[in-house]
Amino acid sequence: MTVLAKTTTELGSESVRSLYDQLVVKAKEISHLQGIGGLLGWDQEVMMPTNSADSRANQLSALAGVIHAKETSSSLGSILEELEKRQAAQDLSSELNPFELANIRLSRKAYKAETLLPSELVQASASLTSKAVGAWAQARKESDYAKFAPYLEEQITLLRQKVGYQMKGGVCEEARKINEKARASLGLGEGDECYKGYYQALLDTYEPGFKVDRLNILFEDLKQNLVPLIAKIKAKNFQHDDAFLQSEWDVTKQKEFSHRVSERIGFDLESGRLDVSTHPFTGGAHSTDVRMTTRYTLTDLKEGITGTIHETGHSLYEQGRNKEYVDTPVSAALSLGVHESQSLLWERMVGLSKPFWTNTLPLLKEKFQEPSHEALQSVSVDHFFNAWNRVEPGYIRVEADEVTYGLHVVLRYEIEKALVEGDITVAEVPALWNAKMKEYLGLEVTEDRLGCLQDTHWAVGLIGYFPTYTLGSIYAVQIFAAAKEAIPNLDEHLAKGEFHVLKKWLNENIHQQGSLRESGDDLIFGLTGQHLDSSLYVKYLTEKYTKIYDL
Repeated sequence: MTVLAKTTTELGSESVRSLYDQLVVKAKEISHLQGIGGLLGWDQEVMMPTNSADSRANQLSALAGVIHAKETSSSLGSILEELEKRQAAQDLSSELNPFELANIRLSRKAYKAETLLPSELVQASASLTSKAVGAWAQARKESDYAKFAPYLEEQITLLRQKVGYQMKGGVCEEARKINEKARASLGLGEGDECYKGYYQALLDTYEPGFKVDRLNILFEDLKQNLVPLIAKIKAKNFQHDDAFLQSEWDVTKQKEFSHRVSERIGFDLESGRLDVSTHPFTGGAHSTDVRMTTRYTLTDLKEGITGTIHETGHSLYEQGRNKEYVDTPVSAALSLGVHESQSLLWERMVGLSKPFWTNTLPLLKEKFQEPSHEALQSVSVDHFFNAWNRVEPGYIRVEADEVTYGLHVVLRYEIEKALVEGDITVAEVPALWNAKMKEYLGLEVTEDRLGCLQDTHWAVGLIGYFPTYTLGSIYAVQIFAAAKEAIPNLDEHLAKGEFHVLKKWLNENIHQQGSLRESGDDLIFGLTGQHLDSSLYVKYLTEKYTKIYDL
């Protein structure tokens, strides 16, 4: 066991290997504590009694304080400072491998960001989030945005404070530049309120290195192409017959079928669980303890199946993390966009494909043999595939088809960016949400629960997160194309239920790479020779649905 040096002088006499080993001890301790937080968060969403909200808020706040203290400890700072000195004086690549060097880079970045935040702010954020989740769940149940609005107001305030501290401390340079430019153009002084550029800092939390300006270009490209594509499908005034899906589906059987699909794809139930929650998610404590949830609806078979496959994609990423560097920063997912690419690759590239249902449809027929499902028994794979890929604008993001899904994300991005940067107030959210739903998808929102209250993200302070869903969609198309090029006859493997072939390739090329690269774009370029390209995503959707709808 490594003995940690306590003084600067002692650290100066340590070897690079010894310093690195001490850093790993610190990193793993933080990871273990974060794992406890993951379990508490999972329990809060899945099993916690309603009356426990306040006590759980206190527990999470106390834990956040302990973790923050570890993340900002002077002993950790001294180790990182000494390693930085060594790197400035010599090339450490002869002593440390790329994964180890990445651990130093990632630890230094996290330390710098965390040391700028007062522990009181960190604890206040944890406490607020715990309370806000309960308020959101109740507001959603009653379809009453006003009951959640005060908590969203507080989240915005705390996030602005967080970004403010980080910008002053030299973190989020891109955000600082945007803010300075805005202040200059508006004639504002240093003491004047201005939140322009703050969203850039929040986006960088979830998608490191990705600029808002580029995001705007990608999203504008999607709007320009997807809105007309949806219009063409609507104008066709035709849908493939899905009468065989219009039935009641026993929830217990849905659960059993979803568990079977998840296991066949590769989810290890000895290293994870699949439960039910209001909002499907993947969390847990460790790559050997991955907790995912889904939800089932009596009259909607597709929601439970696609939701389970989606979360299985996330879970395979977590279970497939690099075991040689377990509990260290480099083993973690590179970005939320890359993480989302894995869930969407399995949900859409695989789970919505004809090869997948060639293998899986017989299993579905086997599970649901009741007289009420007689129509299912006679449906062909081609018919099932066309009906399963039905395009129809709806209110709920997690239930959206892959053509309309991107516009759900664009809507949320535009609203949360405007909120953070002070262009709209919290009170204006429902009306703006409803207006954009009408503009983008042609839908009239009549209840808050079908509109701005449907997602848990804002309640838990995950602002800047939503864009990663659509970035994940774009990543997924390019990654799957690379997989098809690397794996001969991949479609044939999928049609035979040989999902392990694709899983193994993803383990090696995505999951085990962790955060070795500095950005998702770097990972994609290294894998495919191309940067992230929305036109490839648009091409995929256009070609697929032109064929399905004979446009």
